[in-house]
Amino acid sequence: MKILFKMTHQRKNILLITGLIALICSLFLWPPSTGLSSDKARGDRGKQGRPPDRYACDSDTNGHCIFKGKPHSNGLKPGTNQVVDRNNRFLFLIDEVVAANSSGRTLRASGRPAFDGDHMVKASVENLSADEKAFHKTMAIMFPIRNALMYDIADLSQRKWELLVKELAIRKIKDTTFTGGPTPRDNYYGRQGIFNLAKNARGRDIHHEIMKFLEESGIFLLCHLTSIEFNQKLKERHPEGHDPCGKTKNSN
Repeated sequence: MKILFKMTHQRKNILLITGLIALICSLFLWPPSTGLSSDKARGDRGKQGRPPDRYACDSDTNGHCIFKGKPHSNGLKPGTNQVVDRNNRFLFLIDEVVAANSSGRTLRASGRPAFDGDHMVKASVENLSADEKAFHKTMAIMFPIRNALMYDIADLSQRKWELLVKELAIRKIKDTTFTGGPTPRDNYYGRQGIFNLAKNARGRDIHHEIMKFLEESGIFLLCHLTSIEFNQKLKERHPEGHDPCGKTKNSN
């Protein structure tokens, strides 16, 4: 009887240990059964650890690519020193505002692109450097351009577009379009090219092309408005070691 009890007890221990091993393997050795690929299970970060694409668009009744999100609430009125709201009502002068995020926190001068929720707020700029002021002005210029391509394309006219991108045109930023590359990453759209593409999307998802134009034109404009020293800092802090301002002489 004692031998039988001992064998039964040993069998229970073996089953318990086997169960624990299986549980540990399921937690740590095999991916969870999510129905997604391994890249998807990592939150769409992909093999290179890139963050997920935060933007997407839906087609309106005319096939325009209208972004999901919220437009900037204000920005610099083209050809003036006035910051206006979405209804073109005067709010502030450009030399009394800074760019802030959706929480109202002042943005630090850097190479970051504009994001949804960014807006201009009244603040003292007395202690800001020339480069910091240039950064905030760049944001104020880019907000209306961003709104136009992402949210207001259906009502955007050729004349209004030319006014919006005048600061880019003066500096020959995004003069040309090239779409003959072997991959989409090799292609780029100029000021007129991106306007034509956005006005004639015909139901296509073109958010990658629009975001590339906005991010590149914004950093090129910042490079033009800031000092050589600031340009060098942008290069040093670039996550991939690129020299964004080195491209401003040929800002396609």
